[in-house]
Amino acid sequence: MPGAIEVRINEVGDILYLRFLRAKIATCREFGDWRNLDYDGEGRLIGVELIGLPRGVSLLGLPETDRIRDALIAHGPPELRVEGYEVFHPLNEPAPAS
Repeated sequence: MPGAIEVRINEVGDILYLRFLRAKIATCREFGDWRNLDYDGEGRLIGVELIGLPRGVSLLGLPETDRIRDALIAHGPPELRVEGYEVFHPLNEPAPAS
């Protein structure tokens, strides 16, 4: 069930979802309030959910940290910033004054 890596951003909820595989989610593991990893029935990483991007979300302490970081750099939108192992996105920033 492999597919292309995909990054989706929900600007309303300040959520980024990085998908590695198109597969049915069997397990979701929470890593604090802002990071969730989804796995299939065979234990393969399907996707990563990062919440609260404007203030930054750390990838440290996640399984497969380097794989996640590299995928975000390669496949994330241009406005996504990855600084070391911190991920930022300028969601919901006010428009500049005219």
